[in-house]
Amino acid sequence: MPSIRTNVLAAVTVAVTLYLWFGRDTPTLPQPSVETFKAQTTPQAEALQSANSGLTKQTANCVVYSASQQQEAMADDRQRLQDFLLQQLKVGVPYTELRHVLMYTPHRSELAMAAGLFASSQYKNLLKMDDHIAELSQLEQQLAAKDRAQAIQSIKNSPLFHAAWQNDDGSLSEFSLKSMLLTAAGDDPTLLNIALDGISLSPSDYSLSLYHLSAATLQQLLQKSSGLSNFQREGMNLADFAVLFLRADLLPVLEEFQLRPSLQPGLYSALDLAFTAPEWPAKTIGQKALGDRRKTIEYLQRKGYPLHGQQGVDAEGRPFLIIDSIWNFAGGENGPLYQPLLLELAAAQQLEKVQPMQPNAELQQMLQPLEDKARVYKQTNENCARQNQLKLQSEGLWSEAKIRQEVSRVEQISGELSAAATILHQRDPGLVTRLWPKGFSIELPEFKAEDQAEIVRQIQINVDPFRATIALGRLQQQPALAVYWQPKAVLHLNFLQKQNDTATLWRELSKHGFSLHLQDIYGRNLYPQAFAAGPDAVALLLEENVAVDQPAVGPDALDLALDQSYLDKKLHPAVVNMMQKMGKPEASHLSRLRRLQQYQPAVFTALQQALAKEPLLLGWLDDLSSYEANPVLAVANE
Repeated sequence: MPSIRTNVLAAVTVAVTLYLWFGRDTPTLPQPSVETFKAQTTPQAEALQSANSGLTKQTANCVVYSASQQQEAMADDRQRLQDFLLQQLKVGVPYTELRHVLMYTPHRSELAMAAGLFASSQYKNLLKMDDHIAELSQLEQQLAAKDRAQAIQSIKNSPLFHAAWQNDDGSLSEFSLKSMLLTAAGDDPTLLNIALDGISLSPSDYSLSLYHLSAATLQQLLQKSSGLSNFQREGMNLADFAVLFLRADLLPVLEEFQLRPSLQPGLYSALDLAFTAPEWPAKTIGQKALGDRRKTIEYLQRKGYPLHGQQGVDAEGRPFLIIDSIWNFAGGENGPLYQPLLLELAAAQQLEKVQPMQPNAELQQMLQPLEDKARVYKQTNENCARQNQLKLQSEGLWSEAKIRQEVSRVEQISGELSAAATILHQRDPGLVTRLWPKGFSIELPEFKAEDQAEIVRQIQINVDPFRATIALGRLQQQPALAVYWQPKAVLHLNFLQKQNDTATLWRELSKHGFSLHLQDIYGRNLYPQAFAAGPDAVALLLEENVAVDQPAVGPDALDLALDQSYLDKKLHPAVVNMMQKMGKPEASHLSRLRRLQQYQPAVFTALQQALAKEPLLLGWLDDLSSYEANPVLAVANE
């Protein structure tokens, strides 16, 4: 796959973060590659993340409809709503007004898509990346070369330099060769002068780069830009993007050009954005990130920006803050925030309430059938959830709500992802699966022989974890390319799973020299994918001596095997082998053995019989009564 499809701008990895962590209900920022992709949770990742969902089985009397199933069933109504919203934007209704009307509905994704299509409609003769892969790949190769000055000239001389690009879904892509040009120049004054000589810019060429641009570089870019006051991306101007990235140091520079963060009292404020913007890098709350947030919030407070929301105390006596705004990037539906920093800063000012805005009759007519169907699904799911809750309680398992609450609580108090993972692991490794980021899938283009040289280059070179993960997807398409794989950090291993026969894929990869001992950046190896695939895949990893005691934080292979035995109500064939390899049990293993003893006595008896000739291992089963059954399962039954 030509690398131009996977990533051009270093800054656009920010867009991936927003998309993967917060879903489509974020600004539709540029995709992390020239290729348009849909970042979504894979079925395998979904299974691994839903710790107890294996007990929520669909029966004739109890069917839980997932969000994706509901959306698919309402596809026609959602399309009509999207078309209506697009027409509203075309006749001049502000995006922020529509967002405010839809703030408490689940239909903000339709508005985001309509906004992308509206932006696309403002251009003529938009190009698609698929039609120009060869030219773009050649430019990126020059960009990767040492002579960046020459790469800059090549980009500027390209006939595609002024082109606008369209995503596969018809929306406007913010990728441009000008953004690639700025990436080549970076903050180097000499290269930047060469890059900017004789060109004009649009804020869309560098809005995402505010994440890392220096103030001096930004000033140069602003001087070369037109349409500064007109630029908006889903209601956010350029100063709002600086707030989004917690770059208080850029706000004075932007103000010199009459660009100030947005404010509509009673509706929304850039301060709402500063309180809920993600940490950068994603999910890592370091001291620098905290400092940036404080500086950004205090800057806006000094300027008199209001905060829309409310403070309160929960049932456990913990103070919390809720941001009630169209700009809430904290995840969930305006959920409570517990971070001490946010509570401290919110206490420094008066909080304002958002003024409600009702949809007009025409919009309400579009929303009504969606609301009616959503109400039916909600009632059905709630009835089923009550039944399943009783089932979970009877078997000593936590509900999904309790799992989410515990993970959120620990994440809030720990302040850093790895620290939160360690705390959750001590309670039960299965909880860690709910903390680590979910996998994503990308619609990779069909493999073409003429692209092989570029694909091989991407497999060989040392690239960032995102692009390295995509390279694994190419190995799934063409296992023979595994001979070119060089070890590198990857985000997850879900691309090394094949729906029909994962074990066969792995054998083919091994034949071409690929190591099945690969781990992702969180220390996870292939056992989660193996248990999702079936006993053959698990057996293959055992044959290859893939470590059964990894990751150090999170469920290891034996945790998975025991939970799988519990769900299947029969002893997994790998359990005894894994116990032999493990040698000494961890507390999580003993709590899972206790679960089998309490709730699946037939499986426990089968294990006792299997261990009859293994006295040391049989000793694991002594005095399990001192252990509580694990409250969370590390595997899920698809």
